[in-house]
Amino acid sequence: MSIVLVKVKDGLAPGLRALYYSWSGEEPPEDLLSLQPVKEEVLPWINYVWWDSPSPGVPAEFFAIAWLGFIKIQASGEYRFYVTTDDGSRLWIDGKLIIDAWKDQPPTTYISEPVYLEEGLHRLKYYFYNRYAFAEAVLGWIPENGRAGPIPKEAYYHSTSRKVLFVNLPKGFRVLVEGKTISKTCVSRDSQCEIHIDCEEMPLKAVVKITNSLGKELFNSNKKTTLIGGDIFKLLTI
Repeated sequence: MSIVLVKVKDGLAPGLRALYYSWSGEEPPEDLLSLQPVKEEVLPWINYVWWDSPSPGVPAEFFAIAWLGFIKIQASGEYRFYVTTDDGSRLWIDGKLIIDAWKDQPPTTYISEPVYLEEGLHRLKYYFYNRYAFAEAVLGWIPENGRAGPIPKEAYYHSTSRKVLFVNLPKGFRVLVEGKTISKTCVSRDSQCEIHIDCEEMPLKAVVKITNSLGKELFNSNKKTTLIGGDIFKLLTI
């Protein structure tokens, strides 16, 4: 008898999470995620011109948006990113700020320095704010040996949760995930347990180990598994 771990649900879904905010005052907010959003929805991409409200229930002036999710790189190489923004934009890839244009301005385009990205998922965070009516937010890229253009809808994904669920586990079984700098564990109750992963930790590449209630290791993935919030893994014996 051997034990295998099978993913039975993928936590990735198309599009980006969009969190809308309202603000006031002379200066725009610096950290949008520290504020309470007025609305949240999933948008297919970042390629918009608004003459009025960006979404029902959101004001046409003094609003801000935080887009959160991933871009999927099909081929490793150097990429430049660009934004066309009115008013301000900030762009992070894998936690690194690569475009900072956080100021009032007419539609203006900014281009990042080259960024080398491996094939696969890369974390994306994009902040945008607008002061008065009319706003524009476009996020594009210039692939190595490719053509410039808005990042296409099929390249965007988001996680459906911040938890990875492990099911069909006997009581007392322990799941341990070990990444390069991250170690997390959970203990089974009611045949399942959850590993919490923050947005800044995804996609989490980690070795997965499972031990029984006596601490004996029963499963070791050996190779790193990519974990996304919303994934569900099932323990099977064969």
